[in-house]
Amino acid sequence: MADNEGTMVIRAWTEPAQGHAVRARLISSHPGSDRETVEAAGDAEQILSAVRRWLDQLQASGGTRA
Repeated sequence: MADNEGTMVIRAWTEPAQGHAVRARLISSHPGSDRETVEAAGDAEQILSAVRRWLDQLQASGGTRA
């Protein structure tokens, strides 16, 4: 079992009226925190950036130890 764990849930959809632009809502938890973070993203790059930030925080907390 991991010493540090986090969870991220991504709800993504396209908006036909906006040329099928992708949007997302990201809900995440971080090791050692009792609260969740909620973010909104308006395109694929913003979604990927949010995931990268979350993974970087998880790694910094020691969550990637084998």
